[in-house]
Amino acid sequence: MGKHILLIGVSEGELATDHTEHSPAIANITALKETLLTEIDGLRDDQVITLINPDLRQMRHAIALMTYRCRHGDLCLIYYTGCGVIDARTGTIYLPANDTRLDALTTTAISSDYIRQALPSIQEGLSRVMILDCMWGALPAQTSGHGSGHGTGRLEPGLTPHPSRLSATQLADCNCALFTALGSNTQPWPKANADLSLYTHCLIEGIATGLADVDADGNISMGDLQTYMAQALRETNQEILPIALGAGSAQDVLLSAKPYSPEREYHRSVAEYAQKHQGHISPTERNILEFLRHQLGITPQQAVDIEADVMRPYVVHQENCDRYRHAFMTALELEAPLGNPLKKWLRHLQGELALSYEEVSTIEAQILSHHQPAGLQTLPRWLTPVEPPKLPAHSPNGHSSRNP
Repeated sequence: MGKHILLIGVSEGELATDHTEHSPAIANITALKETLLTEIDGLRDDQVITLINPDLRQMRHAIALMTYRCRHGDLCLIYYTGCGVIDARTGTIYLPANDTRLDALTTTAISSDYIRQALPSIQEGLSRVMILDCMWGALPAQTSGHGSGHGTGRLEPGLTPHPSRLSATQLADCNCALFTALGSNTQPWPKANADLSLYTHCLIEGIATGLADVDADGNISMGDLQTYMAQALRETNQEILPIALGAGSAQDVLLSAKPYSPEREYHRSVAEYAQKHQGHISPTERNILEFLRHQLGITPQQAVDIEADVMRPYVVHQENCDRYRHAFMTALELEAPLGNPLKKWLRHLQGELALSYEEVSTIEAQILSHHQPAGLQTLPRWLTPVEPPKLPAHSPNGHSSRNP
């Protein structure tokens, strides 16, 4: 089965600027693409097209190009994340670009009508899927913007039609299976953490862990994804309602997981626990990992090698933090308060060590709170100063001394 995946993230433009704050759209796109390429069997980089803050022309061109390349039995998947709009009168959805205007929504955004016409027909044996992770807004019914395409309605974030109304309208007739979710008026776009939205976080987790393969047959089908997303979102205890509508059979294969590997599973488990505590594993988690090691048939030496591989980035990061800490302490001993030359050098070192502004600020604050100026006796070996250049000797009359 060929795969054609289009990932679109919009965090800029009139609608995004007015109605979203700290949009997770770009982080969603980045994380989802990485997960798909890592976890999906046989997926190549050239099969995943990414659009970040595209204009309308770029979105239409990408959809047209993808559908042109689709053949019988292929997967045709569109993922969109941003500020979506639902027409309260008809249920038609609009996916804005970065140049979409609310007063001309029907002509400056991608509609479900356009997608239905653009995608190959249902008779061509394709798996056609749309996954929409949006902060949904609604146009009031009396000012829906239809007809001339220059409606004057005001977008109401979070105020969307009832799902029973959506299922009976064009939302269910966009020539593809549709997966999305509706937030509440108070939380129109729930977040999982500082970076990802809740819906995409659950989607990525399901693919990465294999839990989205509900029937454990090695494939994530339409029915698997619907069941998993409903369960995963319910377990978050957030006010978010998953929706699955449209064409296709529940048995249609959406994605195929990579073949099972005990080593990969143990590596994934160690990485999950290490990520929770920035490279530290608690005693309870250590017991769980030891249990998994026995069950998966991983030898003690394999476990040591796998954990060393997982922990390597955390070890390097800690070494970089220690190096910056020593450099900052040394700089303070040389000059307090720091002058611009040392400040500039420290910023260069920060970039060289790949440390964030927040990380170095924390390190500096900790040192400054305990710093007591003292004479510096020696520099660390890795901060050994360069020998100053030797200047030519001068005679008392101002001329360089030369041998006759």
